[in-house]
Amino acid sequence: MIGLRAPWGASGGVETAVSELAPRLARLGAELSVYCRSRYNPLGEGQHHGVELINSGTIYTKHLEAIVHTALAMPKAIAQSDIIHIHATGPALMSWLPRLSGRRTVVTIHAMDHERAKWGRLARTALQMGLWTALRVPDRRIVVGHHLQKYIFDSTGIDTICIPNAPSKIEYAPLSEAQIDGLEADSYLLYLGRLVPEKNLEHCFRAYSQSGIQIPLIVVGDNANMPEYVRHLKQIAPAGVQLVGPRYGRAKSALYHHARAFLLPSSIEGFPISVLEAMSAGCLTLLSDIPPHREILSQPDCGLLVSGQDWPDVLRWVECGDLKRRTQMAHNGQQHVNSIYSWESAAHQTMAVYQDLMRSVE
Repeated sequence: MIGLRAPWGASGGVETAVSELAPRLARLGAELSVYCRSRYNPLGEGQHHGVELINSGTIYTKHLEAIVHTALAMPKAIAQSDIIHIHATGPALMSWLPRLSGRRTVVTIHAMDHERAKWGRLARTALQMGLWTALRVPDRRIVVGHHLQKYIFDSTGIDTICIPNAPSKIEYAPLSEAQIDGLEADSYLLYLGRLVPEKNLEHCFRAYSQSGIQIPLIVVGDNANMPEYVRHLKQIAPAGVQLVGPRYGRAKSALYHHARAFLLPSSIEGFPISVLEAMSAGCLTLLSDIPPHREILSQPDCGLLVSGQDWPDVLRWVECGDLKRRTQMAHNGQQHVNSIYSWESAAHQTMAVYQDLMRSVE
Protein backbone atom coordinates (compact mmCIF):
# COMPACT_ATOMS: atom_id res chain seq x y z
CA MET A 1 0.00 0.00 0.00
CA ILE A 2 1.27 3.43 -1.02
CA GLY A 3 -0.15 6.96 -0.90
CA LEU A 4 -0.79 7.61 2.79
CA ARG A 5 1.41 9.23 5.43
CA ALA A 6 1.47 6.35 7.92
CA PRO A 7 -1.27 4.06 9.25
CA TRP A 8 -0.46 4.77 12.91
CA GLY A 9 0.70 8.22 13.96
CA ALA A 10 -1.06 10.47 11.44
CA SER A 11 -4.67 11.66 11.40
CA GLY A 12 -6.79 11.54 8.27
CA GLY A 13 -9.40 9.37 6.62
CA VAL A 14 -6.96 7.48 4.40
CA GLU A 15 -4.65 6.80 7.33
CA THR A 16 -7.51 5.59 9.52
CA ALA A 17 -8.82 3.33 6.76
CA VAL A 18 -5.44 1.70 6.21
CA SER A 19 -4.85 1.33 9.97
CA GLU A 20 -8.10 -0.65 10.15
CA LEU A 21 -7.78 -2.62 6.90
CA ALA A 22 -4.10 -3.58 6.92
CA PRO A 23 -4.02 -5.73 10.10
CA ARG A 24 -7.25 -7.45 9.08
CA LEU A 25 -5.86 -8.20 5.62
CA ALA A 26 -2.76 -9.65 7.28
CA ARG A 27 -4.94 -11.92 9.41
CA LEU A 28 -6.71 -13.05 6.25
CA GLY A 29 -3.36 -14.14 4.81
CA ALA A 30 -2.01 -11.15 2.89
CA GLU A 31 1.71 -10.44 3.20
CA LEU A 32 1.27 -6.71 3.39
CA SER A 33 3.73 -3.82 3.34
CA VAL A 34 2.72 -0.20 3.88
CA TYR A 35 5.08 2.54 2.66
CA CYS A 36 5.21 5.43 5.13
CA ARG A 37 6.54 8.95 5.20
CA SER A 38 9.04 8.64 8.03
CA ARG A 39 8.04 11.89 9.80
CA TYR A 40 4.59 10.43 10.50
CA ASN A 41 5.65 6.90 11.46
CA PRO A 42 6.42 6.80 15.21
CA LEU A 43 6.49 3.00 15.23
CA GLY A 44 9.48 2.87 12.88
CA GLU A 45 10.21 0.29 10.24
CA GLY A 46 9.50 -3.40 10.78
CA GLN A 47 6.52 -5.59 11.60
CA HIS A 48 3.69 -3.90 13.47
CA HIS A 49 0.21 -5.38 13.91
CA GLY A 50 1.15 -8.05 11.37
CA VAL A 51 2.04 -5.42 8.74
CA GLU A 52 5.50 -4.47 7.48
CA LEU A 53 6.06 -0.72 7.68
CA ILE A 54 8.69 0.67 5.30
CA ASN A 55 9.81 4.30 5.42
CA SER A 56 10.46 6.16 2.19
CA GLY A 57 11.63 9.72 1.66
CA THR A 58 9.75 12.73 0.39
CA ILE A 59 9.79 16.52 0.26
CA TYR A 60 7.67 17.78 3.13
CA THR A 61 5.57 20.47 1.47
CA LYS A 62 1.81 20.57 0.94
CA HIS A 63 2.04 20.18 -2.84
CA LEU A 64 4.93 17.73 -3.26
CA GLU A 65 4.77 15.46 -0.22
CA ALA A 66 2.38 12.79 -1.48
CA ILE A 67 3.51 12.53 -5.10
CA VAL A 68 7.26 12.55 -4.34
CA HIS A 69 6.83 9.90 -1.65
CA THR A 70 4.84 7.71 -4.05
CA ALA A 71 7.41 8.10 -6.82
CA LEU A 72 10.33 7.25 -4.50
CA ALA A 73 8.56 4.28 -2.89
CA MET A 74 7.28 2.76 -6.11
CA PRO A 75 10.46 1.05 -7.45
CA LYS A 76 10.98 -0.92 -4.23
CA ALA A 77 7.29 -1.77 -4.02
CA ILE A 78 7.29 -3.02 -7.62
CA ALA A 79 10.35 -5.18 -6.95
CA GLN A 80 8.87 -6.79 -3.83
CA SER A 81 5.12 -7.03 -4.45
CA ASP A 82 2.58 -8.85 -6.61
CA ILE A 83 -0.07 -6.16 -6.16
CA ILE A 84 0.39 -2.43 -5.68
CA HIS A 85 -2.51 -0.76 -3.87
CA ILE A 86 -2.43 3.04 -4.21
CA HIS A 87 -4.59 5.27 -2.01
CA ALA A 88 -6.01 8.63 -3.21
CA THR A 89 -6.09 10.33 -6.58
CA GLY A 90 -2.87 12.34 -6.25
CA PRO A 91 -0.63 9.28 -5.77
CA ALA A 92 -2.67 7.52 -8.48
CA LEU A 93 -0.74 9.61 -11.03
CA MET A 94 2.01 7.02 -10.50
CA SER A 95 -0.23 3.99 -11.14
CA TRP A 96 1.14 3.55 -14.66
CA LEU A 97 4.53 2.52 -13.23
CA PRO A 98 3.42 -0.82 -11.75
CA ARG A 99 1.25 -1.51 -14.81
CA LEU A 100 4.23 -1.04 -17.10
CA SER A 101 6.20 -3.36 -14.84
CA GLY A 102 3.59 -6.09 -15.06
CA ARG A 103 2.32 -5.70 -11.51
CA ARG A 104 -1.38 -5.81 -10.72
CA THR A 105 -2.59 -2.43 -9.54
CA VAL A 106 -5.47 -1.27 -7.35
CA VAL A 107 -6.40 2.35 -6.61
CA THR A 108 -8.81 3.43 -3.89
CA ILE A 109 -10.52 6.75 -4.57
CA HIS A 110 -11.36 8.24 -1.18
CA ALA A 111 -12.85 11.53 -2.41
CA MET A 112 -12.91 13.99 -5.29
CA ASP A 113 -9.68 15.55 -4.02
CA HIS A 114 -9.41 18.12 -6.82
CA GLU A 115 -12.53 19.85 -5.45
CA ARG A 116 -10.95 20.68 -2.09
CA ALA A 117 -10.64 24.40 -1.45
CA LYS A 118 -7.05 24.23 -0.18
CA TRP A 119 -5.62 23.56 -3.66
CA GLY A 120 -4.59 26.15 -6.22
CA ARG A 121 -5.09 25.83 -9.96
CA LEU A 122 -1.94 23.80 -10.67
CA ALA A 123 -2.60 21.34 -7.85
CA ARG A 124 -6.23 20.96 -8.91
CA THR A 125 -5.12 20.15 -12.45
CA ALA A 126 -2.67 17.54 -11.16
CA LEU A 127 -5.38 15.95 -9.00
CA GLN A 128 -7.80 15.90 -11.93
CA MET A 129 -5.13 14.11 -13.95
CA GLY A 130 -4.70 11.73 -11.02
CA LEU A 131 -8.43 10.97 -11.04
CA TRP A 132 -8.35 10.41 -14.81
CA THR A 133 -5.41 8.03 -14.36
CA ALA A 134 -7.04 6.25 -11.40
CA LEU A 135 -10.10 5.47 -13.49
CA ARG A 136 -8.25 4.18 -16.57
CA VAL A 137 -4.86 2.70 -15.69
CA PRO A 138 -5.25 0.37 -12.65
CA ASP A 139 -6.61 -3.16 -12.92
CA ARG A 140 -9.23 -2.43 -10.24
CA ARG A 141 -10.78 0.78 -8.93
CA ILE A 142 -12.29 0.95 -5.42
CA VAL A 143 -14.44 3.79 -4.07
CA VAL A 144 -15.46 4.28 -0.45
CA GLY A 145 -19.11 5.25 -0.97
CA HIS A 146 -21.99 4.52 -3.34
CA HIS A 147 -22.38 8.22 -4.10
CA LEU A 148 -18.84 8.20 -5.55
CA GLN A 149 -19.60 5.04 -7.51
CA LYS A 150 -22.72 6.62 -9.02
CA TYR A 151 -21.00 9.95 -9.76
CA ILE A 152 -18.13 8.24 -11.57
CA PHE A 153 -20.38 5.94 -13.59
CA ASP A 154 -22.78 8.74 -14.54
CA SER A 155 -19.95 11.05 -15.63
CA THR A 156 -17.58 8.54 -17.27
CA GLY A 157 -19.40 5.22 -17.73
CA ILE A 158 -16.59 3.51 -15.77
CA ASP A 159 -17.47 0.82 -13.22
CA THR A 160 -15.90 0.82 -9.77
CA ILE A 161 -16.05 -1.46 -6.74
CA CYS A 162 -17.68 0.11 -3.69
CA ILE A 163 -16.15 -0.89 -0.36
CA PRO A 164 -17.47 1.61 2.21
CA ASN A 165 -15.50 2.93 5.14
CA ALA A 166 -16.62 1.86 8.60
CA PRO A 167 -16.41 3.20 12.16
CA SER A 168 -13.35 2.40 14.21
CA LYS A 169 -14.18 0.86 17.56
CA ILE A 170 -15.10 3.63 20.00
CA GLU A 171 -14.86 2.22 23.52
CA TYR A 172 -16.44 4.08 26.41
CA ALA A 173 -14.12 6.38 28.35
CA PRO A 174 -14.86 8.92 31.10
CA LEU A 175 -14.93 12.54 29.96
CA SER A 176 -11.96 13.36 32.20
CA GLU A 177 -9.73 11.50 29.72
CA ALA A 178 -10.39 14.19 27.12
CA GLN A 179 -8.27 16.54 29.29
CA ILE A 180 -10.37 19.65 28.64
CA ASP A 181 -11.00 21.71 31.76
CA GLY A 182 -14.58 22.54 32.68
CA LEU A 183 -16.22 20.23 30.15
CA GLU A 184 -19.43 18.54 31.30
CA ALA A 185 -21.16 15.50 29.78
CA ASP A 186 -24.02 16.22 27.36
CA SER A 187 -23.21 19.92 27.60
CA TYR A 188 -21.05 20.57 24.53
CA LEU A 189 -21.13 20.27 20.75
CA LEU A 190 -18.27 18.50 19.00
CA TYR A 191 -16.43 18.95 15.72
CA LEU A 192 -13.61 16.46 15.13
CA GLY A 193 -11.58 16.44 11.94
CA ARG A 194 -8.92 18.22 9.91
CA LEU A 195 -8.93 22.01 9.98
CA VAL A 196 -9.22 22.75 6.26
CA PRO A 197 -11.39 25.21 4.30
CA GLU A 198 -13.82 22.65 2.84
CA LYS A 199 -15.00 21.73 6.36
CA ASN A 200 -16.77 25.16 6.40
CA LEU A 201 -15.85 25.96 9.98
CA GLU A 202 -15.99 29.69 9.27
CA HIS A 203 -19.67 29.33 8.29
CA CYS A 204 -20.18 27.13 11.34
CA PHE A 205 -18.72 29.80 13.62
CA ARG A 206 -21.08 32.42 12.15
CA ALA A 207 -24.07 30.12 12.63
CA TYR A 208 -22.98 29.45 16.21
CA SER A 209 -22.84 33.19 16.94
CA GLN A 210 -26.19 33.82 15.25
CA SER A 211 -27.86 31.03 17.22
CA GLY A 212 -27.14 32.72 20.56
CA ILE A 213 -26.70 29.36 22.29
CA GLN A 214 -24.61 29.01 25.42
CA ILE A 215 -23.50 25.38 25.04
CA PRO A 216 -19.79 25.35 24.02
CA LEU A 217 -18.51 24.06 20.68
CA ILE A 218 -15.33 22.00 21.03
CA VAL A 219 -13.25 21.91 17.83
CA VAL A 220 -10.83 18.98 17.79
CA GLY A 221 -8.14 18.67 15.12
CA ASP A 222 -5.16 20.37 13.53
CA ASN A 223 -3.41 20.83 10.21
CA ALA A 224 0.38 20.88 10.15
CA ASN A 225 0.43 21.77 6.42
CA MET A 226 -1.76 24.88 6.81
CA PRO A 227 -0.72 26.55 10.09
CA GLU A 228 -1.81 29.96 8.81
CA TYR A 229 -5.35 28.68 8.30
CA VAL A 230 -5.43 27.21 11.81
CA ARG A 231 -4.30 30.59 13.19
CA HIS A 232 -7.06 32.26 11.17
CA LEU A 233 -9.70 29.98 12.70
CA LYS A 234 -8.43 30.72 16.19
CA GLN A 235 -8.62 34.45 15.50
CA ILE A 236 -12.22 34.38 14.27
CA ALA A 237 -13.58 31.81 16.73
CA PRO A 238 -16.41 33.43 18.72
CA ALA A 239 -16.83 33.20 22.46
CA GLY A 240 -17.91 29.68 23.37
CA VAL A 241 -15.85 27.99 20.64
CA GLN A 242 -12.72 26.21 21.85
CA LEU A 243 -10.03 24.93 19.45
CA VAL A 244 -8.25 22.30 21.54
CA GLY A 245 -5.96 20.59 19.02
CA PRO A 246 -6.03 16.89 18.14
CA ARG A 247 -7.17 14.08 20.43
CA TYR A 248 -6.53 10.38 19.90
CA GLY A 249 -7.40 7.04 21.46
CA ARG A 250 -9.44 7.13 24.64
CA ALA A 251 -9.48 10.94 24.70
CA LYS A 252 -11.25 10.94 21.32
CA SER A 253 -13.60 8.18 22.46
CA ALA A 254 -14.53 10.17 25.56
CA LEU A 255 -15.43 13.22 23.46
CA TYR A 256 -17.68 11.18 21.16
CA HIS A 257 -19.48 9.43 24.00
CA HIS A 258 -20.27 12.52 26.06
CA ALA A 259 -21.12 15.14 23.39
CA ARG A 260 -24.64 16.55 23.05
CA ALA A 261 -24.17 16.37 19.26
CA PHE A 262 -21.46 15.96 16.62
CA LEU A 263 -21.48 18.38 13.70
CA LEU A 264 -19.82 18.34 10.30
CA PRO A 265 -20.72 21.29 8.01
CA SER A 266 -18.42 20.25 5.13
CA SER A 267 -18.97 21.11 1.48
CA ILE A 268 -16.85 18.13 0.33
CA GLU A 269 -16.36 14.69 1.86
CA GLY A 270 -15.51 11.20 0.70
CA PHE A 271 -17.16 8.89 3.24
CA PRO A 272 -16.27 10.51 6.56
CA ILE A 273 -15.11 8.06 9.21
CA SER A 274 -15.55 10.67 11.94
CA VAL A 275 -19.32 10.71 11.28
CA LEU A 276 -19.49 6.91 11.39
CA GLU A 277 -17.52 6.91 14.65
CA ALA A 278 -19.76 9.52 16.25
CA MET A 279 -22.90 7.62 15.29
CA SER A 280 -21.40 4.32 16.44
CA ALA A 281 -20.74 5.90 19.84
CA GLY A 282 -24.40 6.94 20.10
CA CYS A 283 -23.90 10.64 19.39
CA LEU A 284 -26.50 12.66 17.51
CA THR A 285 -25.05 13.92 14.20
CA LEU A 286 -25.75 17.24 12.46
CA LEU A 287 -24.45 17.10 8.89
CA SER A 288 -24.38 19.37 5.87
CA ASP A 289 -26.71 18.24 3.10
CA ILE A 290 -24.20 16.73 0.64
CA PRO A 291 -24.23 13.28 -1.10
CA PRO A 292 -21.96 11.32 1.32
CA HIS A 293 -23.92 12.57 4.32
CA ARG A 294 -27.22 11.73 2.64
CA GLU A 295 -25.90 8.22 2.02
CA ILE A 296 -24.88 7.75 5.67
CA LEU A 297 -28.23 9.10 6.94
CA SER A 298 -30.18 6.99 4.44
CA GLN A 299 -32.53 5.68 7.13
CA PRO A 300 -35.15 8.08 8.51
CA ASP A 301 -34.65 9.84 11.82
CA CYS A 302 -31.05 8.73 12.44
CA GLY A 303 -29.47 12.20 12.28
CA LEU A 304 -30.10 15.63 10.79
CA LEU A 305 -29.15 16.97 7.36
CA VAL A 306 -28.81 20.75 7.63
CA SER A 307 -28.84 23.26 4.77
CA GLY A 308 -26.71 26.39 5.08
CA GLN A 309 -29.29 28.89 6.33
CA ASP A 310 -30.81 26.44 8.84
CA TRP A 311 -27.75 25.90 11.03
CA PRO A 312 -28.61 28.55 13.66
CA ASP A 313 -32.13 27.14 14.15
CA VAL A 314 -30.83 23.56 14.38
CA LEU A 315 -28.20 24.55 16.93
CA ARG A 316 -30.90 26.22 19.04
CA TRP A 317 -33.02 23.06 18.81
CA VAL A 318 -30.08 20.92 19.96
CA GLU A 319 -29.60 23.15 23.00
CA CYS A 320 -33.25 23.46 24.03
CA GLY A 321 -35.31 21.04 21.92
CA ASP A 322 -37.07 17.76 22.61
CA LEU A 323 -34.69 15.56 24.66
CA LYS A 324 -36.68 12.41 23.89
CA ARG A 325 -36.43 12.95 20.13
CA ARG A 326 -32.74 13.81 20.29
CA THR A 327 -32.07 10.64 22.27
CA GLN A 328 -34.10 8.49 19.89
CA MET A 329 -32.36 9.90 16.81
CA ALA A 330 -28.95 9.20 18.33
CA HIS A 331 -30.02 5.63 19.13
CA ASN A 332 -31.39 5.12 15.61
CA GLY A 333 -28.13 6.36 14.11
CA GLN A 334 -26.09 4.05 16.31
CA GLN A 335 -28.17 1.02 15.33
CA HIS A 336 -28.06 1.95 11.65
CA VAL A 337 -24.30 2.43 11.40
CA ASN A 338 -23.34 -0.57 13.52
CA SER A 339 -25.61 -2.86 11.51
CA ILE A 340 -24.35 -1.83 8.06
CA TYR A 341 -20.69 -0.76 8.18
CA SER A 342 -17.86 -3.04 9.30
CA TRP A 343 -14.10 -3.02 8.80
CA GLU A 344 -14.19 -6.83 8.88
CA SER A 345 -16.51 -6.78 5.89
CA ALA A 346 -14.36 -4.15 4.15
CA ALA A 347 -11.24 -6.29 4.68
CA HIS A 348 -12.92 -9.40 3.25
CA GLN A 349 -14.11 -7.44 0.22
CA THR A 350 -10.63 -5.97 -0.33
CA MET A 351 -9.06 -9.41 0.01
CA ALA A 352 -11.51 -10.72 -2.61
CA VAL A 353 -10.25 -8.01 -4.99
CA TYR A 354 -6.65 -9.14 -4.41
CA GLN A 355 -7.51 -12.82 -4.87
CA ASP A 356 -9.37 -12.08 -8.10
CA LEU A 357 -6.33 -10.22 -9.39
CA MET A 358 -3.99 -13.08 -8.49
CA ARG A 359 -6.24 -15.59 -10.27
CA SER A 360 -6.15 -13.39 -13.37
CA VAL A 361 -2.32 -13.60 -13.27
CA GLU A 362 -2.46 -17.38 -13.18
